[in-house]
Amino acid sequence: MIDTTRIKDIREDKDITQEQMSSIIGVNRSTYSMWEIGLSFMSVEQLCNFANYFGYSIDYVLGLSNNRKCNINKEFSYKILGENIKKLRIKNNYSQSYLANKMKVTQACIVRWEKGITKISLPNLYELAKFFNVTLSDMCYSL
Repeated sequence: MIDTTRIKDIREDKDITQEQMSSIIGVNRSTYSMWEIGLSFMSVEQLCNFANYFGYSIDYVLGLSNNRKCNINKEFSYKILGENIKKLRIKNNYSQSYLANKMKVTQACIVRWEKGITKISLPNLYELAKFFNVTLSDMCYSL
């Protein structure tokens, strides 16, 4: 389960209002508010931008790690994310069909994620990271 409570804690620790944070990320304040209370999720790209803004790891932001610092300060790319998904799948000798079954999606969905054509949702990325036992930062940036 994705824990969004740290998103609010991080923002408040830096004395940034929801209005200011929503402007930084480029969304409405109400959209940002929904993320903080867990009624909806940021896109993977927005999460990476949020984490990079504060210099924290994606895993820390989502409460998956207590290690705050992240040495990554790169632009997020769905293409790189897709390549990393494919590398992990091949490294573990999984077919696209097998991975699709595990993720409860179609094989075509896996193909589109791996090519960076379709934006993977944060909950699906979270499940993939758990399945492959890697950090979200590794999934999004480099392996």
